[in-house]
Order: sequence, then structure tokens, then C-alpha cells
Amino acid sequence: MAIKYSREKLGEGIHYTTIVNKRQKTNTVIIHLITELSAETASVNAIIPYVLTSSSRSYPTLTDLNKKLSELYGAVVKGVVSKIGDSQGLVLMAGCINNRYTFDGEKVTEEMTSVLAGCLTDPHIENDRFFEKDFALKKQELLDDIDAEINEKRSYAFKRANLNIFKDEPAAVSVKGSREEAEKITAASAYEQYKKLLKTAQIEIIFVGSEASEGCKSILTDALSKIDRDYAGDNSSKKSPLKSDVCRVTEPHDVAQSKMVMAFKTDFEDSVAMKLMNAVFGATPISKLFMNVREKLSLCYYCSSGYNDKKGVLYVDSGVEHTNTGKAEAEILNQLEAVKKGDFSDEEMENARRSMINSLRGVSDGARSIADWYFNQSYLGKSDSPEDQIEKLNAVTREDIISAAKSLKLDTVYVLTGKESDR
Repeated sequence: MAIKYSREKLGEGIHYTTIVNKRQKTNTVIIHLITELSAETASVNAIIPYVLTSSSRSYPTLTDLNKKLSELYGAVVKGVVSKIGDSQGLVLMAGCINNRYTFDGEKVTEEMTSVLAGCLTDPHIENDRFFEKDFALKKQELLDDIDAEINEKRSYAFKRANLNIFKDEPAAVSVKGSREEAEKITAASAYEQYKKLLKTAQIEIIFVGSEASEGCKSILTDALSKIDRDYAGDNSSKKSPLKSDVCRVTEPHDVAQSKMVMAFKTDFEDSVAMKLMNAVFGATPISKLFMNVREKLSLCYYCSSGYNDKKGVLYVDSGVEHTNTGKAEAEILNQLEAVKKGDFSDEEMENARRSMINSLRGVSDGARSIADWYFNQSYLGKSDSPEDQIEKLNAVTREDIISAAKSLKLDTVYVLTGKESDR
């Protein structure tokens, strides 16, 4: 069943997207505040969506807010923070059942939207700062999250690798910032930054439901119209420039197995062909990296690739015995060289294509996944539907895959390794 998509401008830097999917049993509203990712503001920005979604002036405690949401058939309001290329996204989202499933035709969707709008534009403030008790809890949670990053060694290695891959670029900054910056945040400084973001950030609102809701749009339009905007301009990402020499960094750490991240950079324009190349190379369980580096040669515990189209970077992420990092790197490069030479079968190419098509067909299954799809499209200045991508994917040829592979140049090799290891 076809999905209906529309995006309209509500004000300077404010857009409202409606996604109608008849299969949806729930209604979802997602508000993105998009701003530059910066080491100085990443931590204070990161705390804001969590503070905002814990209370508001109308519901001054989390208990009050949860009681109201329970009355709305168990509606949910939550905040998250995300990295989008060179940008940072502060996200407030809410979800509830469709009005048609309420007992007496209550306007649950509109009430939920009013609650979310209040969280965004009318927070619980005391003495010109966020309510101190709630803020202190959220600050401690942020500090705990930053501290916990080191415990998940695979993602920690990515974080450390990004410092080198994107040196002197906004994308190098961790989405939650550093503990040093997080410790400096106060209820007053966070409130000041919140007011600044409301004025200057790019605001993207996405509604997903089985039918459009003029009530939701009206509520949010009214709430945002009261803001004195001084819009800073659309946020976008620049392709990461290739270093003149390959950057090699090995960091000792208390790990049982080394984590190796290799980054290849490209200026290739056909992102669909690059994504199919990535699927053939290392993004699926039938890819060259999985079948050869991991299964056949047993050089890695895991070995897969991923493509960041916003920055033009293809990653290879692997877990390797300390003594095998050199061999694993050489074989990863060998498998990429094979793709560059066209040394892959039609079966490999078609299996990769089918895997991607199946993933694209699943995008519309969930409200969050379809909302994320169209948000990323708008960020990239596009409006392709998943079906459009499938059509383009079906048109990608063997020669396109080879061209995409040939455009990749090794930029960075980062290894997080045991303190006693020898590469």
C-alpha cells in the first residue's frame, strides 16, 4: 500500500512532514532540533531533550507527566540525541494509539501533541533555570552514559577512531560530548542554551499515522509561532577530505581482543551504487568480508562494513586477535581489491541486491523507521521513497559497483589493542 508523503514550511527553518500509512495503528510525532555539532556545546545540547521530556509547566514532575500519559491510553513521550554527519539532532518524540481505537472518540492524538508541544516550548522553569531537582538527575544520567561508553569496546573504538578519521571536522565530536564539558553544565546554562536553540536551530517535525492530522499541525504551528526566531540556516554535512597519507593509530587498552576500524573515503556521487557495493563487500552475512575474512580464513571474530553517505566514508569494523591485526588488514584490502577488479559473481551481486531490497521494503513497517527514512532524505536534500530507492537499486550494474569500489581510498586505520600486544 502506497505511503503518502508531504513536507511544508511552517516558518523560517521550520518544516512539517506528514507521512500517511494506512497500516499504522498508532500516531507518532517526532520533533528534530538540528544544530551544529561542536565540542563546546555537544554535552549541554545532549542533556536538553532528556530534561524537556521529563516535565513541563503543566506537568511539573515526571509523576505528573506519566499520569497524564497513562490517561491517554499509555501514550509515550521521550527524548534522544543523535549525530547526523556534521550535525547534532535533539529529538523529542511522542506516540499514542489512533483516535479511532479510543472508547468514546477521544482526541488522544491531539492531546498527546499538546503535551509534547508543552514539553518543547513551555518547560518546568524555576528562577530562570531548569527545575534543579529534575536537572540534577538528568545530568548524572548523562555523566553515567559518557562513562559507560568505555565499557562497550566496539562502539568505544568507533568513537576513538572518529577522532582521527574526522580530525578538525565537527563529525569527530562524540554526540554526548566529553565528561569534562558535561561536568560544567548547570541548570541555568542548559536553560540558556535551550532558549538559543529554540531561536536558531533547524526544526523538522514529522507526523506518521494512518491519516493526516490537521489538529496536530495546528497545535504545533501555534506553539512554535510564539517563539522569537533568529534562524541560523540549514545544517548540512561536507564530505570528509582524504588525508595526504594514511593515518595509523594504535591505542593500548584493557581489551581481550583488538578492535580495528578502517576508514575509506570517496567523492563518488552515486550513493545507491555505493551502498550496493558495500553490501557485496562487507555489509551482509553473504559478503566478501564475512565469507572470506571471518569464515574461510578465521582472521576476525566479526568483520563488516558500513557506509556513511553524509560524510562519504566507508568503514570496516572488526574484532581481531592482537597478533592478527596486520593479516586482517591485508586481507580486507585484498577483498576490496577483488571488488575493484570485478571479482564477484552475479549470484553475489544479486543476493546483495535482494538483501537491500528486503530491507527497503521493511522501512514502512514501523513509524520510527519510516520517519527516520524521510528525515534523512530531507537532510540530504532529497525526497526519494523506499520504492524510488528500489527502482534505482535495480538499475545499478556490475560496472557501477566496480566504479564505486575504485573510488575508495584508505584514509585511516585505528586499532584499540591489548597493552602487551604486538602488531
